[in-house]
Amino acid sequence: MKRWTLVAATIGAAFLAACGGSGGSGYSTAPNNNTPTGGGTGGNANTNQVTMQDQSFAPGTVTIPKGATVTWTWPTCDTTGGYGGYGDCVSHSVVFDDNVQSAVQNSGTFARTFNAVGTFNYHCGVHGTPMSGKVIVQ
Repeated sequence: MKRWTLVAATIGAAFLAACGGSGGSGYSTAPNNNTPTGGGTGGNANTNQVTMQDQSFAPGTVTIPKGATVTWTWPTCDTTGGYGGYGDCVSHSVVFDDNVQSAVQNSGTFARTFNAVGTFNYHCGVHGTPMSGKVIVQ
């Protein structure tokens, strides 16, 4: 029984560490070879991860606490089937209404820390507002 308590406590500590914000402000981009995480399309999810899909962000809306960081991930694109087996390898970007933006890229990550409460709308600079999402900071 003590062993399971220790395992549960370790998993809980890892979860809390992964969900915390890093403080600071701004954004960064960096190549990433990790497997992307994230939910399905649309919806409102409590996550700090958004994944690029063919013509959408998944999830489309995320809700986070003030001071948290959200990371957008461009999944690995292969030349035979694009992202997830459909479409071509198309570059995307993240452009916020306040002009904070990522580079136009087809791989890697982009991260932004949100230090103010509010709703932050964004879209893809390549595809425009039909490919859009929002971050709700509470």
